[in-house]
Amino acid sequence: MPLIVLGIFMLLSGASFAQEEAYLYHINPYNFIRYDLNQMHYPGGRENIDRFQNKLEKLMTTGEGRMNIVHIGGSHIQAGSFSGQMRTRFQQMNGDMNAGWGFMFPYRISRTNSPFGYYIRYNGSWRSFRNVESKKSGTLGVGGISATTASPKAELTILLEKENVLDYSFNQLRIYYQNKADNYSVSVDSALISKSTKTDDYIDFTLNEFVDSLKITLTKDPGKAGEFTLFGMTTEKATNGIMYHSIGVNGAHVPAYLRCQLFSEQLAEMQPDMVILGIGINDAYGRRFSESRFESNYAQLIAEIKQAAPEALIVFTTNNDSYLYRRYVNKNGEKVRDSMFRMAEQYKAGVWDMFEVMGGLNSIVLWQKNQLAQSDKIHFTREGYLLIADLFFTAFMQDFEKQLQTKHKLAEDAAQPERNDLSKPSDTNNGE
Repeated sequence: MPLIVLGIFMLLSGASFAQEEAYLYHINPYNFIRYDLNQMHYPGGRENIDRFQNKLEKLMTTGEGRMNIVHIGGSHIQAGSFSGQMRTRFQQMNGDMNAGWGFMFPYRISRTNSPFGYYIRYNGSWRSFRNVESKKSGTLGVGGISATTASPKAELTILLEKENVLDYSFNQLRIYYQNKADNYSVSVDSALISKSTKTDDYIDFTLNEFVDSLKITLTKDPGKAGEFTLFGMTTEKATNGIMYHSIGVNGAHVPAYLRCQLFSEQLAEMQPDMVILGIGINDAYGRRFSESRFESNYAQLIAEIKQAAPEALIVFTTNNDSYLYRRYVNKNGEKVRDSMFRMAEQYKAGVWDMFEVMGGLNSIVLWQKNQLAQSDKIHFTREGYLLIADLFFTAFMQDFEKQLQTKHKLAEDAAQPERNDLSKPSDTNNGE
């Protein structure tokens, strides 16, 4: 058995429970979680997942290559615990596969929560715009949020949390921006710069050392009018490995991301191999949820994703079970689940069925009683988000391991007749 298959098999077999499947990490057993249903689904066929897994196998075998994952959603993702745990698990898969943190934004400018793992200080006068703010207008990128300044001088300082499991110090920085008047210069400490490149859409800085904090200075040309708009930043530390971009806006539903004019353009620049879509909980919050409208909106978003990355694997995560107004069981979760399975078949995408795995309808009450969900019966606690991430990641990796075993078993069987032929006595007549 090839070493990569053996290594994953040993990881997957390292823990066991009475009914639960074997898990990569210690996951506390709860009798309401459907461990037996924790699996990936590909109702439209395996063409896209096979392409992703082949590239992942090559990366794990040779240590060379880059894989980019983009995880998009609402408050579940903005908080950073769910997606942050997924980032850590993917980047620890086979030793050090940490290519960097990925997407960042100074959420404090918008008076909203920063994801766990980093924060960005700022000064200067800024105004923000989020894709959920229907009374505002402006340009938005793939991150669904922007910050605009007209200050003569403004600063942003990236600070990585020391509590991060992995080292996310970086030597590459990309800033996505818009500055139509071309009246701002963007700089970092000149002693750190090895190379810088500027386009109309982003600025790249290559540093001559790895840093865990960095000040970015915006300086306005006093002779020119105009504003500078920031759409987000990405930090990188290695050419090879896995980059995991976490993109979330509190309250975002599918139409909110359809408001992002530069969504497809900036997503293309991230070169995603997989796009995980966790958008749906806010679409289904209400009594007038329409599956046809939900699927129509998603069709537009998927068209943008396919325009940006035609060969990327798309994976839906179904909604978690939830309550409406903290009082009523939200039966729309089942409808979203049905919609996502239909769309997965249509678009040859994957589905991780969080709704069923967590226990199905009204299971959120049990998650809350066990301190895994908050009192609003919509959001999870940090422990709950980490558990959700480990369940998802394990389902993904179990499918990967199963396919690797099948693939290499077929290769061994194909080679077997050739070995048998070589072991047979020669029929050549060496007589008189």
